Amino acid sequence: MHLATAIPLVVTAVLAVAGFVVTYRANLRLAQRKDRLDRVNRQLGELYGPLFALTHASGNVFMRFRSVHWPERQAFFDAPEASSEDCELWRRWMTHAFMPLTRQMVHAVVAHSDLLREEAMPECLIDLCAHVAGYEPIVARWAEPGFDSTAAEDHVSLINFPAEALLRYAEESFGLLRAEQASLLALVQSR
Repeated sequence: MHLATAIPLVVTAVLAVAGFVVTYRANLRLAQRKDRLDRVNRQLGELYGPLFALTHASGNVFMRFRSVHWPERQAFFDAPEASSEDCELWRRWMTHAFMPLTRQMVHAVVAHSDLLREEAMPECLIDLCAHVAGYEPIVARWAEPGFDSTAAEDHVSLINFPAEALLRYAEESFGLLRAEQASLLALVQSR
């Protein structure tokens, strides 16, 4: 083979291999971005979006409830003694408004813990689960015939609702993931 024939063949082969490597790496990066975008979409759709919405809804309902019914109190048992009417009102709202919202939060956390941003379960999510678990026997007792207690221990969970920490966590996580989603969408769509 002549050198004049070999050089163009070698150059063509090198360019073909280089083109293949560049294309392969670009396709690999694009696939990785799409995989990451899929995970971020799942994180937002199945865990952090619901957690964000439910945390805000719960907070808004509770603040409105408190401002209408007990504007002078921060919490149900801030008053020295609760009346039977106060206790009945609290049980109704807990049973039909607050517990359904917090149960949905716990479901999102437990069912989709594989989508957490962190390696370990954040403390506010553990406290959320413990708060709801602490309320379950109390809510069950309210349904027993003849229940009419006004005692604080018969109306509140042993674990306080982690309102501030949970709201901060949900807002921060949702915001970070939405920003990452927008960035990844821009990268994937530009290809």
